[in-house]
Amino acid sequence: MKYIIASLILAPYFVFAQGQAVLPKAGLTPESPFYFLDKLGEVIQEFITFNPQAKARLQITFASERIAEIKVILETKGVEAKGLDIAQTRLQANIAKAAKIVSKEKSRGRDVSVLAQDLASNFETSKAVLAQTFKEQKQALKDREEELKTQLRAAHRAGDTVKEEALVQELGQVKAQKEFLELKEEDIDDELEVEEEKIGEEMEAQRKTEKAISEAQEEKQEVLDEAVEEGVELPTNAFAEFDNLLSRAKSAFAAGNFEEAKSLAKQAKTSLKQIERTIKELEKTQELKEEAEEAIKEAEEEQRQESVREEEEEEKVEIKEFEVSGSEFSFEPSSITVKAGQKVKIKFKNKGNAPHNLVIEGLGVGTKTIGNGQKDVIEFTASIPGKFAIICSVPGHKEAGMEGSLIVE
Repeated sequence: MKYIIASLILAPYFVFAQGQAVLPKAGLTPESPFYFLDKLGEVIQEFITFNPQAKARLQITFASERIAEIKVILETKGVEAKGLDIAQTRLQANIAKAAKIVSKEKSRGRDVSVLAQDLASNFETSKAVLAQTFKEQKQALKDREEELKTQLRAAHRAGDTVKEEALVQELGQVKAQKEFLELKEEDIDDELEVEEEKIGEEMEAQRKTEKAISEAQEEKQEVLDEAVEEGVELPTNAFAEFDNLLSRAKSAFAAGNFEEAKSLAKQAKTSLKQIERTIKELEKTQELKEEAEEAIKEAEEEQRQESVREEEEEEKVEIKEFEVSGSEFSFEPSSITVKAGQKVKIKFKNKGNAPHNLVIEGLGVGTKTIGNGQKDVIEFTASIPGKFAIICSVPGHKEAGMEGSLIVE
């Protein structure tokens, strides 16, 4: 137990002692039954730290540990893990304590601008890691969503309704997790912003204004990157309001009106929210368009394949050929037998002196009436089983005995 407590006391100091603005190891997470040791170690560290500035820096170190815990929880347990709320609450408390120390020191008449700037700088890297963690988790959920959509389309084409229903349910869960993750990120950002603003209030006005303008420019670039990533084409005047506000902020900054410049920079950042909403709306429209285009392509492909199959089936059917001659007054041969569905080709030749033809009653097919020595050909599919009369339709020839039969089995 002594070694555990000692490690908990000393571990955070290694981060500051080495002068590295890096995220510490998470160590125990809120879901561990031994997490109370982490809390105990921090209580002891606070107790043995007497210098107010060191106490404030200690809280920033603790806050970085909370971010490390959040990162581990998101990567291993997911956004719905219970320990996430605990880490979030403690993170807000750590920043609040640091802000309170800075405010208290200022109330005593001490210059805290350097301390406030130092705290903000040290915590900025940890915040960047937190933002990257949320970004990676959102991307992972987005990739999973696309994967499920692909599987869903495949299941739908295969007619697997059981798998399709399961995929729809899982897809709904992933979408819910995406929304919850975004809400959780906004919630943490809002909480931190409140406390960071308290620390920021003690920073020099010029530094605060520079940071606000820089953040506004960075957020605009992030929005642009998001639009490119999602394949969304924004209207040409999408950033008109932002550019106007930021231009005025820079002018005010150059004139030394730092408070006005900071206010305009914040307004510029706020204007980006509407652009982000526009991107999401355009993204949804693009997705619907792509899904519709894909559905059309799939239907066209299915139709093409069906046509190919029909053509192949037709090619597989052998054409049955017959040579039939007619004279006064008979057909030779007088009877033809074929299978149902069989393609039939009859070559008719008139060997008689009178004009003759060959007509199959009931099927609506027949040759032209031709003279002696002439030929004509008919082709048809014997699709209907039965016995059909073959006649010469020239008046009086049938009655004279010029008839036969087509038998379709």
